[in-house]
This record gives sequence, structure tokens and C-alpha cells, in this order.
Amino acid sequence: MKRFALLLGGPLLVTEALKERLTGYRFLAADSGARHALALGVVPELWLGDMDSSPPWLQEALEAPKETLPRAKGKTDGEALLERALVLGAGEVRLLGGIGGRLDHTLAHLNLAFALAEKGLEVELTDGLTRAFPLLPGAHTFPLPPGTPFSLLPYPEATLGVEGARWNLPPTPLGTTTLTLENEALGPIRVEVAAGRAVLYLF
Repeated sequence: MKRFALLLGGPLLVTEALKERLTGYRFLAADSGARHALALGVVPELWLGDMDSSPPWLQEALEAPKETLPRAKGKTDGEALLERALVLGAGEVRLLGGIGGRLDHTLAHLNLAFALAEKGLEVELTDGLTRAFPLLPGAHTFPLPPGTPFSLLPYPEATLGVEGARWNLPPTPLGTTTLTLENEALGPIRVEVAAGRAVLYLF
């Protein structure tokens, strides 16, 4: 499986734990997301975008293969980068800087993440501290350490069940609700999406 870490423009807290999780990943950057490469100590194999948010100091500091896109292109640099990752055969994608920061970009990245999941890819979005996973219908197991806090959100409606948590839930139809916020893993958790779609959020 080809594993790609895509550096997007949102915030990213670079920690040693994050660096360890990225072992074996190939790096691609979208416009200002390339600044995260400096913090991670990596050189992306591709830096793609219209460069309207990459200041001169960044373009001087990072020597990476660059592909400049026109500003008028009908999509964000991040979406263009995702398309390139698919062309390169990505099977697993981590969107670094994919959540946090601007709400419009976070929501767009979530929608793109679901589109990738529907193509059979494993997808994670992170700001380096929190993590989000798009969940399609089926059973999903996450090997979480005991005490890990998490929320499970229908997106926007779903029938969801949770096992292995402080507050388990039998498969239950959910719409607009806060019922499944701020739970805690007792160890590995199993999430059942009986219908609809959901987002697992670790914080």
C-alpha cells in the first residue's frame, strides 16, 4: 500500500509522536502547507499550488520539486494535491493540516476525505494534536490506549453503535445530537456504522 502524507495549509503541531506515525510515508505539499515540511524535517517529492500563500522566505528555504498552478482553476490546491496522490497510486492518505484553522477548509477536507474513503482509501485528518477519521457503513476497529477521549458524530445522519467505551451504545439512529460527544475508550473500540456516515474524532 502506498502511504502519502499531504501537507495542507491548516495548522499542524509537530511532535515526536506525529513524526513516528509518519514513518514510511511519502510527502506531498500544497502551497503554504509546505511550511510543515520544515518543521517535520522532510523534503516533499512534490510542492504543488498557485503559491499565492507561500511567502518568499518559504520558497527560498525549501528546495522541493515545484509545480505552479493557475489561480483560476475551480478547486483548491489541496484538492489538486489529492488528485495527484491518487494518480501516484495512494492507498492510505493522511491530511496534515487538514482540520483546524478555517472552518470552510476543514469541512471541505472532510467531504474530500469521504470521497477518498468511498474509493477504498484509508484516510486520516490531523492538526498534529487531534485526529479525525471518515467512517462509511460497516464495522471499524481502532486500537486506542485506555483513557483516550473521543467523539463520534453522525455526518449528518447515521445509525451508530460503539463498544469498548466508557459509554457504549447499541446501534441507534442519530441525527443532530450531542449524545455521542466526549466519550472515553477503555481500550480498543469498535464502531458500527449500520447506516449513513460518521466521523470519529480523537482529541
